[in-house]
Amino acid sequence: MQLQELIFQGLLGQSRPARIRVEEAFQSLELPSGVSAADVQDLVVLCLYPAQSRELAERLFEPGASIKLACAFSFRGTPLRVVRQAQGDSVRLQRRSASGYEELARGASQVQRALQEKLNLPDLATFYTVHLWRFDFDVEAVINAANFGDDPRIPELAELYLTSLEVESLEDQIKELELRVDEGQRALGEGAELEEKLSRAHERLAEVELAELSDGELELLRERDARMDDYDTQLGRLQAQQDTERRQIELSVPDSPTQMPLFWGAVALALTAFIASFVFHQTHRILALGSIPGLALGAFVLLRYYNNLSKASVHQVRLDSIRRRISQVREDQIMLLERVEHILLHAGVEREEELQTRIPMAQKLRDVIERIEKQLETVRTNPEYRRARRELDSLQAELTETRSRRAELPAFVMNSFQLENDLQTLGADPVEIRTMADQKQAAAQAEDLPQEPLEMLRWVAEKGGLWAQGQLDAGTQAMWSKVCSHVLSERFNGVALSAQGQLQVEALTGEQLELWQRTRSAEVQVVICALALALFVSTSRRGTGGLESVWISDPAQRMTPSHAGRFASVFKSAARQAQIAIMGANA
Repeated sequence: MQLQELIFQGLLGQSRPARIRVEEAFQSLELPSGVSAADVQDLVVLCLYPAQSRELAERLFEPGASIKLACAFSFRGTPLRVVRQAQGDSVRLQRRSASGYEELARGASQVQRALQEKLNLPDLATFYTVHLWRFDFDVEAVINAANFGDDPRIPELAELYLTSLEVESLEDQIKELELRVDEGQRALGEGAELEEKLSRAHERLAEVELAELSDGELELLRERDARMDDYDTQLGRLQAQQDTERRQIELSVPDSPTQMPLFWGAVALALTAFIASFVFHQTHRILALGSIPGLALGAFVLLRYYNNLSKASVHQVRLDSIRRRISQVREDQIMLLERVEHILLHAGVEREEELQTRIPMAQKLRDVIERIEKQLETVRTNPEYRRARRELDSLQAELTETRSRRAELPAFVMNSFQLENDLQTLGADPVEIRTMADQKQAAAQAEDLPQEPLEMLRWVAEKGGLWAQGQLDAGTQAMWSKVCSHVLSERFNGVALSAQGQLQVEALTGEQLELWQRTRSAEVQVVICALALALFVSTSRRGTGGLESVWISDPAQRMTPSHAGRFASVFKSAARQAQIAIMGANA
């Protein structure tokens, strides 16, 4: 299969039909103004890989533009062409006959399938690296790209279909594992019964067991009622003492002397006697003695007042002391209640009665668990039991993992049979969808995908059967070395690739090779292009590659003019077996 002509209109600034035609085995192609070699390569990809280039089409095709694109090629002497417009369903594969063009396939997926299955078109990654010398594509995206039909509903439906298959598979596995676990339980014999009892005892203990309480906390809970009664008794006694002292104060506090008639009578008697003795001092001076009883009586009244006042002060001091004691008892009572409440919260119960019930119950369960574990220790010495136990543990671990995987998927999915019918109705192949899913899973489990050009070429060589036992096919290796020594120098006759796709040169040490790769980028490009050409020629010689064309940009853009000149002679030699087109070079 060789490419012959590319015609396009309505894109890349071409309002009229633009033609790029190859008529010789080795030819330099002049491109239309404003069109680069990468643009032409993208258009070829859009024609030959329409099902895997939807994003590329969205980038190149302007919405609403009238686009026409055709790629003509020959296969074993039969003229063929792919024509398309912007939409994926417009793609046609046609064969030229005496009466015109006969349609062989329609739609992006059908055309690409026909090209790959009937014309042996290589995969897109190989096409990019070997036939276009392009290494700027996303390898993972190219591997995973798939469009199983032209209907936009297919990708979502395919995802639902794969999810449904996975769910059904996991549910079947779960049912099978559950049956095997039941059989494994029965194989344990007496041990299974003991383990069941032990499991139930542990579950019950988990329900009734309290948080660990100290001996002091347990003692406090047991003495709580007694201490509360003691506090109530103390409060009652102190309240009675408080009332008594309050009454004593009321009885002891005397009235003020100014409110007592006896006091005023004594004062009046003393004043009367004194005044009379002063007025009648010549004849009745002796009346002054009458003030003595008055003063004595007044002094008696004052003395009794202060004596009673002193007694009232003593009772007041006692009353204040009782009040402080009452406050202290109440604080102690509140602190006790708060401590008990904290213990209940820590233990996870609401009532003390529940706490008192669960503590002995938990201890009883611990005793039961200890007794069952001793019985199990005896059973576990049996070799048959140990073997059955290992098998059961493995099954239970697998069952747990499978259930976990099932829980990550939707709880409800449609029946896979119905989804399969829907996909077939839309023109998609469920078998291809499953195959692509397996490939994605394998790629996810494999090592990191190649990113560097030489890594990509090593990966492509392995896919094409040109890599075995950690090295290139002998013929490919010899051709690569020959081209490198011809274009560069004899010291590059010993080029090779490591198993990881790293360049090795026999004549250069590791440091020299690293320095050379950093400072001689043009020569590195020569090595890369030489390997790509060697892979292409080896594939053509074997007859395993369906495409015998290389459409590349001018090598002079990658390397020095002298290197490009030497490469031209290599191209002429390779063109004896296949077609090589250089785009953008001077004719």
